[in-house]
Amino acid sequence: MRIAPLIICLAAISLAAPTNFLDDAYDWTDELAEFYGKVSEYINTAKHSIRTPGACETSKVALPSYASGLTGPSGLKPKYVALGRGTQNYTCADSTSKSTPVATGAVARLYNATCIAANFPNLLANLPNLAYRISLPTNEYASFPPANLELLGHHFFFDATTPEFNLNTTPNKQDGIAMTKKEGAINAPSGAVSGKYGAVPWLYLTTTDGTVGNYKSVYRVNTAAGSAPNTCKGMPAAFEMPYAANYYFFEE
Repeated sequence: MRIAPLIICLAAISLAAPTNFLDDAYDWTDELAEFYGKVSEYINTAKHSIRTPGACETSKVALPSYASGLTGPSGLKPKYVALGRGTQNYTCADSTSKSTPVATGAVARLYNATCIAANFPNLLANLPNLAYRISLPTNEYASFPPANLELLGHHFFFDATTPEFNLNTTPNKQDGIAMTKKEGAINAPSGAVSGKYGAVPWLYLTTTDGTVGNYKSVYRVNTAAGSAPNTCKGMPAAFEMPYAANYYFFEE
């Protein structure tokens, strides 16, 4: 994603909100107001930098400070940052309080937020708080609001223990596959948007056999919602909880 089209999109959105952009699919929340406030601020500063070569240079990408509770990507360099929007999936043995939900993986679309991460990390941190409330576009390859991010790939589970991040979206966009395993986790910070039952943890994942490309680690941070209730009381045998998060991909 080039920074100039990004800022143009953000500017158009900011000027149109809330009457044109915020149709029936959007609720005017404090988080959305904060997002557009920052958009206006960044438009003023970005107009001086969008013509600068290397404006989206990934060397400027850094994990949020709270992620210091996870193992750092020593010796690795950032490749992509993606906004993930989808569901965390669970099953219940029965619908009583004696059973607890069991996580069975996740399914999400990944949208390219690398340019935002390189230039506007505070804006990036707010995106999952908004995204989990927004339905995915009907067209799988359409951009995702509120920042018109392009599809980067898909996240799902290859098997019960292997999160997969497939960034091969079209014949002309082949950005590799990260097959991963969980190496570490920390609870989402107290200020995270909780949704109905809480925000899922932040994760540190390392790549395993089957990875295509030089990917070595993936971080799930800035999580919003996605957690299951404490018990299965009144829940169906299988259910999904909407969530959003930012994913950082590091390579050799």
